[in-house]
Amino acid sequence: MAPQAGSQYPIYNTTFTLHRASPLYVGEKTLNDVNLQTHARRFRDILAGDVLRGVRVGLGFENDNLARVGALQKVAFRVFKVKSDWAVENSAGEALDVSESETTHNRGILVEVNYEKANYSALLLRATPEGDADDSVFLPRSEEAGFLRLPLILTRMPLSLRETFIQYICRTFDSRVSPLKLKANELTEAFEQYISNSVDEDATVEERQVGIQKVIKEIQISVGFDIPGGSATLKTIDIHVAREDLPRMLARGKKITKGEYPFMAALKSYIRAYLALDLSHEQVKIVKIACGAFVLGEGRLKLTQPSNGEHEDGRQYQATRHLINDLINIASGRGVLGEKRET
Repeated sequence: MAPQAGSQYPIYNTTFTLHRASPLYVGEKTLNDVNLQTHARRFRDILAGDVLRGVRVGLGFENDNLARVGALQKVAFRVFKVKSDWAVENSAGEALDVSESETTHNRGILVEVNYEKANYSALLLRATPEGDADDSVFLPRSEEAGFLRLPLILTRMPLSLRETFIQYICRTFDSRVSPLKLKANELTEAFEQYISNSVDEDATVEERQVGIQKVIKEIQISVGFDIPGGSATLKTIDIHVAREDLPRMLARGKKITKGEYPFMAALKSYIRAYLALDLSHEQVKIVKIACGAFVLGEGRLKLTQPSNGEHEDGRQYQATRHLINDLINIASGRGVLGEKRET
């Protein structure tokens, strides 16, 4: 099934809930578009009130958004291609030949659930190394025969639908799925890396400043407090950084640290001097970072689509791909129960 003409790439401009998943057991089959249609039919049967492995699954949406979206119209499972192949299908108005689905660049699996008044979606993602021309994502590796690694799941669904979808993935593919909430250091590292990947080192200083302001724009950092007892009047504070201040903060940070995180170095220095607040304290946690390119934190992610004038090989596209891959690596590195794996 091809994307509708004029449709945007599904990963952009949507707020997703983050999950991590253990490897999916698929056996000897490859999950191309033909085989994925079977899962679409099964999941539609569940949503329509049929059973899952002999157990009737009720959505229980009396107090849920699903009670107001009308009748179920379509359920689709299909290969989620990288943006270049998605654009080819989109412009042509028809899907690439099924035989090509195992040789083109794939990001993972796209799930779409459409009702009369609302559309919902989910993405099961794997990392795609830059320049990787081999897309054997659905051909399990020899040391993990029968298993497919799609460690990051993004969902845009109301609670009851999301729970039913996660239950389907777990039971059908013998997988374990759990929420993915990033730690403070993972948030700041992702933000610093995004800034670094957005900067063209070959450009002039002025061009780099203009470019970073255009991509990152204003910044809002939400800081939470791990207070003993769990109750306090002050829950969080929001720190706002104007776009015109970003180049100066980066320059300042590079002077006071030789590390890889100049923005946070400058921010910590400023907040300590003017608010007497130590952002490095163990009971002070950065819980969300929002900027013009993305919003990340509190178990959610929203990516802003780069401007129409930017080529897919542009700096923001590359920075976004690296961010997604970083999240996939984090999800994969947590292990089945969420603990950080030893390296």
